[in-house]
Parts: sequence; structure tokens; C-alpha cells
Amino acid sequence: MNFSLEITMKTDLSTLPKVKDIYITQLPGDDFREVANKAKELADAGYSPVPHFSARSIKNLIELKDYVNRCKDGGVKQVLVIGGSSQPIGNFHCSLQLLET
Repeated sequence: MNFSLEITMKTDLSTLPKVKDIYITQLPGDDFREVANKAKELADAGYSPVPHFSARSIKNLIELKDYVNRCKDGGVKQVLVIGGSSQPIGNFHCSLQLLET
């Protein structure tokens, strides 16, 4: 059986067990650049990072493209697209909008 794990931005990576997939939650107020940096740290350490792309926490298409590029450049191969927080801070209101973009 395979297991995955979800972490927050505050998780100390040295405490992680040896599982393959590590999901990185993007809580309301978390900066997407910090999430992308955490994903790169995980990839560099041999994990398969799966950052959340929280639609309601992304302001616009420019920010989305920046997030995608940072993740790709950091070795991310898979993301989890979610709606996220209850109130949008920008143009995206649901996960489907990110997928259509």
C-alpha cells in the first residue's frame, strides 16, 4: 500500500518520514512563492512534492503563470487543484477555472 502526507508551510522537512508524495497545503494567507519554494526543497530532498493550487488564493492569470513556472522549475510534476478558502482574493472562484486556464 502507498501512503502520502500533507504538510503546511511550517513543517520541518527533517521530520518527514520516507513517503513518496508530499502534499503542500496552501492555507489562506500563504504566499504561493513560499509554497513553490517548499516544493523545490522537497524535490531536492528526493520527495515528489504535490503543491496545492488554491483557486481562490490566486489573484490573476499573471500570478497563476508565475506559480506554475516556479513549480515546474522546482521539479514539481503534479499539483492538486482545489477551490481553497471561502472568499476569493482575485479573479478565480473555483478549481475548474484554473483547469480551464
